[in-house]
Amino acid sequence: MIGKPIFEHEKFFGREELFQFIKDNLNGRVKCILLHGERRIGKSSVLRQIHFKTNLQKFVFVCCDLQEHSKSSLSQVLYNLAEQIAENLGTDFHIITLPSQQEFHDNFNTFAETFLTEVYDKLDDKNLVLLLDEFEVVGSDDNILNHGESFFRYLHSLLNQHEKLFIIPVVGRAKDDLQNLLDLFKDSPYQEVGLLNDLSAKRLIINPAQGTLEYEENAIKAILKLSSGHPYFTQIICHDLFTQARFVRSSKVTLGDVEGIVDKAIESASGGLAWFWDGLPIAQQIVFLAVAEAQTTAIDQNKSIPEDPFTLLKTYGVIQTEELIQAAKQLADKGYLDDIERRVKIELVRRWLVRSYKLNQEIFNLEKIKEKEINEFFQQELELHRHGNIQNIIDHYEKVLTINPNHFSITSALAQKYLDVENFEKALILYTRLYQLNPSHNKEQLLLAREAYGKNLRKKGELIKAKVQFEGVLEIESHRESAKQQLVEINAELEKQEASEIETQEVSQIQEERQFLNLNKNQLITWIRQPMISLPIIGVITILGGIIVYRSFTSCPEGQQRINGSCISIVTPPATPKDNIQSNISRGDRTLFSTIPNPYLKQGIEAFKEGYYPQAIKSFQNAVNDNRNDPEALIYYNNSKALDKAKITGEQYNPFTLAVVIPADNGKDRALEILRGVAQSQEQFNVNGGRDGRLLQIIIANDGGDPNKAKQIAEELVKDQSILTVIGHGSSKTTQAGLDIYKRADIPIISPTSTANTLQGKNFFRTTPSDAALGEKLGTYATNYPLKKVVIVYNPVDSYSNSLREEFEKNFEGQIIDRIDLKDPTLNIEQKLKDSAEQQVQAVILFPDVENTATALDVAKVNVNNNLRLKLLAGDSLYNNKTLDDAKNVYEGLVLVVPWFREAPQAQNFSQTAKQFWGGEISWRTATSYDATQAFLKSLSSRASTATILQQLQNLNLPAKITSGNELKFQNGERQSKAILVKVDDQGLFTCLDQCSP
Repeated sequence: MIGKPIFEHEKFFGREELFQFIKDNLNGRVKCILLHGERRIGKSSVLRQIHFKTNLQKFVFVCCDLQEHSKSSLSQVLYNLAEQIAENLGTDFHIITLPSQQEFHDNFNTFAETFLTEVYDKLDDKNLVLLLDEFEVVGSDDNILNHGESFFRYLHSLLNQHEKLFIIPVVGRAKDDLQNLLDLFKDSPYQEVGLLNDLSAKRLIINPAQGTLEYEENAIKAILKLSSGHPYFTQIICHDLFTQARFVRSSKVTLGDVEGIVDKAIESASGGLAWFWDGLPIAQQIVFLAVAEAQTTAIDQNKSIPEDPFTLLKTYGVIQTEELIQAAKQLADKGYLDDIERRVKIELVRRWLVRSYKLNQEIFNLEKIKEKEINEFFQQELELHRHGNIQNIIDHYEKVLTINPNHFSITSALAQKYLDVENFEKALILYTRLYQLNPSHNKEQLLLAREAYGKNLRKKGELIKAKVQFEGVLEIESHRESAKQQLVEINAELEKQEASEIETQEVSQIQEERQFLNLNKNQLITWIRQPMISLPIIGVITILGGIIVYRSFTSCPEGQQRINGSCISIVTPPATPKDNIQSNISRGDRTLFSTIPNPYLKQGIEAFKEGYYPQAIKSFQNAVNDNRNDPEALIYYNNSKALDKAKITGEQYNPFTLAVVIPADNGKDRALEILRGVAQSQEQFNVNGGRDGRLLQIIIANDGGDPNKAKQIAEELVKDQSILTVIGHGSSKTTQAGLDIYKRADIPIISPTSTANTLQGKNFFRTTPSDAALGEKLGTYATNYPLKKVVIVYNPVDSYSNSLREEFEKNFEGQIIDRIDLKDPTLNIEQKLKDSAEQQVQAVILFPDVENTATALDVAKVNVNNNLRLKLLAGDSLYNNKTLDDAKNVYEGLVLVVPWFREAPQAQNFSQTAKQFWGGEISWRTATSYDATQAFLKSLSSRASTATILQQLQNLNLPAKITSGNELKFQNGERQSKAILVKVDDQGLFTCLDQCSP
């Protein structure tokens, strides 16, 4: 019978490791072995198989079910336990006298002093092992668990007193929920009864029907995918398949049969499936269902990584709270979700969830969180309404939403109150949330609020802002006549304004032109006399952007204009010198990548500069949609949202500020790679509601890869008191240039790309391995290859290039034949390599700095063109697509040492997510920049400062699932992770070397 314990050992499959664990501990005379697992996972069956599977002659096993004793007294529990022991041992060990129930009632020590003494006597030299099923049921009542005469405490004392007594309790909770038991039974080993491995699950599918029913291999894989090795669900599916096969008189199960039986299996397993939902707190139910829906969408769209469940919840107007965050972690701990908290582990459960529950309906249950505390506030509300002070009522509602931000009834009431007092911006934020939750129910209120705000703005003369509101109405309800009429009238008013402005500008221009004609022309222009023509001369001299121009209907040679019958050269006056370092820093008021065309980005920048963040958000969102691979647009979009929220809700929601410094001028590709990692982390943080309602804004600074400019940038950034941390700079030499400045200001700096060993300090951290780690990895590889003689190509005046060379030489046991200086003006790389080959050199070690990577291409071409057959090894500066695009055929076999590689097993989850996010593959710079931003975000607190972040970074320990794939912690600022080796294969692609083993 499915769902019942399995008594026959021949019908039980798997769990070999678990039984070995029990056997080893009993042989080691461990008195208590704690087993735990979720319901219907096969715990009871495991207990009943222990004596078969361990085959221990010195132990006698007695299985005792405690399920009926949730309210029993200690004497009742002990009497029942003695009864089951006597019944189980009676046949093999003669009759054991069972004291009366009254004797147990009068003295519960009857169990230990009288009953167990006789049991030990009958067992002779054997030990008694009590297999206690449903162990936690006896302790479900706190009065039993925590008082002196609890069963647990009594049993604990027995184990200390009775040498021949052992227990194996089985509990139906995850180990983290069993702190009381683990504290009581200190040092007791515990093991989970979890899902079956594929081999055991496959045997569970095939063996019971062997000789009757044959399973095709694809059918077996489909069953395993549905059940994930859960024994109960595996049995349910197989039972329904067996029933169907018998009905149609078939002896074979195909993939189609499995796909066709899913709905029936869900129906058959409804009892076991319901337990997955019914036992969960509300927050866990909502997150569980959000994960299931996001996973379903990903499957439908053929995406490998589902959307973050909190991103999905946000689209329904749900604010991420600590309860929801913890719910995701708790579900993963229980084994309901996978390690990245984005997939339901058991496919059958996911299908049942999305079929049985609707997220947009279940979300309303979030109102029940902290219900008792909120009800106390409701009692005060009547008094507030009686006095009629609307501001007090608003304050009251705000307090309720601080307790539970997802109390939608209060959200609706508060939105209306804000509308009553004409606080339109706050009202619209709340109505928009409600509309996301239930569009049909809340649409009219949102539209009325937008129209009221639009009319208010129009009345104050803010026509552009008013227009946006009415356009927003039509985006939701395109046929709404009231909004259409308002737009017609606003457009007419705007046309009048524009005409008036043009007229004013023309008058002003005429005045400027008259003034210009009175200037000393000999100081501004060079006259070039040309023959006069008989046509009348009509033209106007003016100045446009500092360039003297003459507008005329007659023509002159290129580069000249006609004035008073003569053609003159156009002269651009010298630019006035000015300090333009501020033009290299942006929150959203300028682009640092002018060569990337995007008209929407320009629109967003103009709106951002005016402080009109709603329009900036809209334009930057369009810019992101137009070029999803552009991180600058995404950062400005998020900055606009962060500043808009602070503007609407007050200073307490001012965003956290992080600066990132990149070489936008002379290293655009590297700069964009860094920004992608930062932008992806910022997007996730802001989508999830930030911290304490505060979002993240990113300041981008461009040092152009120039150390002098890097100093200027650093000096400007430390003046900004809002900046909590700096990520950057792009290279070791620019980071070195700014490091002392950041040190003096006590601002933490996290470098994702600078590896030079010379970079050190109490405020310096890096998320990439240092040159010490990179050089050690490559040097050890070269030694073990083995290479005996090599030459090194490097830049001795560059900190990165030189320190990587030093570390390589420390770890290379062969001979360095030559060190080739990239900065040598007389360098003849072809002759150098030919001379090296004649000296039996086997390899060239390439350590160019980022400005001299082109030389590596020259080395590779010389090597191929002259058939020198030198092996090429290189540092991480060559790890980019340009290396492959420049010369795929000459780089074959090139081995590089890198901080991170997307195909490494530990990196694949992040790399797939990032590929989906950006629409293409990412580099190590994106991964380490993402980690740098994650480190900053995990160091934030409600009262974050540069000092608190510095302290938090020193003690940081991030698990791999929230980084780019490796655990992140610092020791003296250095990341505790190892480098990875990759190579260029015969297809011209980067691939793992030795499975990318770290």
